[in-house]
Amino acid sequence: MTAHYSGLEFAVQQRHMDLPGLRRETAAKLAQSCNEADVRQVLKKFLDSFGDGHLEIDWPQAAAVSAEPKASEAPSLCARLDYKKRPFKIGVDFSQLPQFTSVGGEEAEWFPGGILRLGGDAKLGVIRIAIFSEHWFPEACEQAVRQLHLEKTEKCDEQCENSIEREAGNVLTAAIVKRAQQLQAAGATALFVDIAHNGGGSNWVEAPPRVLSRVSLRESRFGFIKHEHWTKQLKDQLTDVESDLKKGSAPKDALQEAATRLRSGIARTQEPCDRGRVWTDGTLQCSLLVTDVLSNGGILPYAQPGSFASLESKTTLFHPLSYTYTESSARLPLYVAVDGDTWSAAEYFAAILQDNKAATILGEVTGGAGCGYTNGGIPTALKNSHATVKMPDCVRQRRDGSNEVSGITPDVLVPWSKHDSAYQRAEKMYHALLALFAAEQANQKGRP
Repeated sequence: MTAHYSGLEFAVQQRHMDLPGLRRETAAKLAQSCNEADVRQVLKKFLDSFGDGHLEIDWPQAAAVSAEPKASEAPSLCARLDYKKRPFKIGVDFSQLPQFTSVGGEEAEWFPGGILRLGGDAKLGVIRIAIFSEHWFPEACEQAVRQLHLEKTEKCDEQCENSIEREAGNVLTAAIVKRAQQLQAAGATALFVDIAHNGGGSNWVEAPPRVLSRVSLRESRFGFIKHEHWTKQLKDQLTDVESDLKKGSAPKDALQEAATRLRSGIARTQEPCDRGRVWTDGTLQCSLLVTDVLSNGGILPYAQPGSFASLESKTTLFHPLSYTYTESSARLPLYVAVDGDTWSAAEYFAAILQDNKAATILGEVTGGAGCGYTNGGIPTALKNSHATVKMPDCVRQRRDGSNEVSGITPDVLVPWSKHDSAYQRAEKMYHALLALFAAEQANQKGRP
């Protein structure tokens, strides 16, 4: 944690944790533990005290015994890449209310929803996004494989896997656009995106907010740690930028700026920083974070859709350009539901919309996972148990400079209780929306 946990400074400077005291308390409890179950509980409590949804421990599991597949059951390419259906969690279940009417469609199985009547002409088009991971949508993968003209038995290296992921993400993005259009055709005057109980996902999350927002979305600052893990990543990105510069590609100024920033970042990752004293006297002698080189989207905080199409380094300049999407000011007003079980990539979805004033967020403070692991992260194996501790190596900052790991605080808090039934959760959200729409209409009437 001293060497490569990106959240250590937040724990000290923002949460004011007493790390020397926590270390002593944990060591004492470990010494008193009588069995492995006790040890696991002590270590889990130690990690949980940091309040970081991405700081976790994976204990070794007994090897599972599986039956050998029959020769006729050769798995598809998507199955081999672990695209499979998993049970989706339910968010705000408006189907419990008489004011809700389900709207079907070809993509409704992926993104269910319907129309919620709020009285008068106000009708909310509800879209449920239960997860932001392509791997939960095997049908989207199959479409991507067909579009890429790959065979079922195709050998798939890392480049092939990445191509399928990107194309599956584009399939899902197009499905969200189509669902929004279906709901608008059904009379929706605004859109409500439900990401309550959404555990996060992948980089694909960069596309959905951009196809739903009425304003262009700018990224905030991104922090990474001083570690060889990031030295390598930045060097790989610099190689692509320098290749484009040698070709004389445009825009030359942006590429030169990118090269300068990346060289600076590489040098920063190699700076020594010993934070060991934080466990003995609570002081941090240096910062392990670099926060003035990258944005959450790459080198640039914003680029128009389709920019830099011919560049090898287009995703280094602005990573959302990995996906196909458009922007439009003609879209419907946007509302987003979150709760304490909204995590990671789903928090990014809410944060970027809130920071750009592109949506009104309703619900409760999110779980607080923030940025996780890049390129597999830096796993740490415990020498005795062989358990693996997973620690974030990056930080996503908000527009105001705060850390996304604090959780996303909604614009409108909904008084949910952990004892609420599905009906009560839906009813409380419904009444919060009624009050919000009434206030917005009153404000509009009061404007000259």
